[in-house]
Order: sequence, then structure tokens, then C-alpha cells
Amino acid sequence: MITCPLNFTRKADKDEHNIYGYISSEFGEVYAKKFRANLIEFCNIIIKQPFIGRPAKNDSALRVFVFSKQNKIVYKVDGKQITIIRILNMKTNLSSNID
Repeated sequence: MITCPLNFTRKADKDEHNIYGYISSEFGEVYAKKFRANLIEFCNIIIKQPFIGRPAKNDSALRVFVFSKQNKIVYKVDGKQITIIRILNMKTNLSSNID
């Protein structure tokens, strides 16, 4: 088992904040908290198994993990460091939203 430190880019932080706010306003705080708990659980999984996500089609340095029916997480494993790049809607085009 590999253990890696994990961090979020500013865009990933903003994505999480926006998704949490949307879920809270549309479906209630209980569901927003569930989203956040699931995100934390996912982070704990990739810390232990960093290559669980599939390689991105247009950039093999990035990995993509389907986090829920609505969202995918884009991240990068660089040595012993994991960086969450973005948290995107499943319908969002990956290549036009990663910079």
C-alpha cells in the first residue's frame, strides 16, 4: 500500500465550495454534508491507492475518477504527492477545463 500526501488546487477548492453550495440550496444541508463526507472518503481512498482512477484521454499525467453520478475528480500523482486538480460535472469536457 502506497501512502501519499494530498492537496487541492484553488480551482478544486472553488469547485468543492460551489458544488456544496448548490447541493445545499437545491436539496438541503443534509445532502451537502453527505457530498462532503463522500469527498473526504474518496480522498482517503486515493491516498492509499493513488492509481485507482483511470488515465485521462488527452493527458496521461492526469487521472480521472467518477466520484458520483454527477461528478468526476481530476487529479495528478507526482511521486509521493497527489493533487486534486478539479471536481467537474460528468458532462463537462475535461480538456477545456484543465489549465
